Amino acid sequence: MNQSVYKSEEGQRLIEAAYRVHLDSALGAALVKRTVETDRGSTFVLEKSGAGKPPLVLLHGSVSNSASWLGVIPFLAEHFSVYCLDIPGEPGLSSQERLSLRSESPALWLRGALDALGLEKAAFLGMSLGGWYALNFAITYPERAGALSLISTGGIGPERPGFIFKAMFFLLLGKRGQRMLNKAIYHKVEMPEEILEYQALVSKHFRPVNEGLPRFSDEELKTLRMPLQYFGGDRDTLLDTKTSVERLSALLPHAEVHLLADTGHAIIDKFDAANEFLINTWGKSGKNT
Repeated sequence: MNQSVYKSEEGQRLIEAAYRVHLDSALGAALVKRTVETDRGSTFVLEKSGAGKPPLVLLHGSVSNSASWLGVIPFLAEHFSVYCLDIPGEPGLSSQERLSLRSESPALWLRGALDALGLEKAAFLGMSLGGWYALNFAITYPERAGALSLISTGGIGPERPGFIFKAMFFLLLGKRGQRMLNKAIYHKVEMPEEILEYQALVSKHFRPVNEGLPRFSDEELKTLRMPLQYFGGDRDTLLDTKTSVERLSALLPHAEVHLLADTGHAIIDKFDAANEFLINTWGKSGKNT
């Protein structure tokens, strides 16, 4: 039997209650909230769609959920039908069953979610783990991925050694350790206090993925023909983004790749650029999807 992703039932209750507060906020209130079923478990979806607008699927990072998109959904929804999916096994409202990253389950889950939403093809905007899910899906089902915008995405360059153990050590130090961990991840990004408090709650009660992200081979990456955009920070404490940029530039000459100076793992100021890229590459061709 798999170990629960939550450290206790009470911890799960606290995290889910805090998540629902965000979903009931002014930004979340106007969104359609529903759960769809796949053969890899239930999937919670935040949706803001409009007739004739091409579909855009948003995938959040690890130890997170779709609340991370609340601030940008209205902006993206001006041009796209937006679907934010809670990744299974993360602290959202999807199935708690964690999918093995070294199996076909992640791609099959995402295929099933798109089928349940009635989406034959979509563009993807993914952060960190969510970017890995999007990239993995595009490699497995290239005919269903119209364009990819990837932020701090794993699976391209190597992971920084020892970060998981460093993070576990930081969390043993209580609030001081949480601040040290935030500094390592966010670098110079100033996050709102309520977001930091929520993340501290999740860190206290949730067991993060401890499986390293599988790296895609050169042959797998070369199969990607759809438009692709990538952003990585040169001070990313989790990923070797310089290698990611070098690999993508060499293997995919058509890709738009950016190594951002003095920037950490959290990149929250490139949604304008992502939106423009997706409009130019997917906004017209995807309207009938």
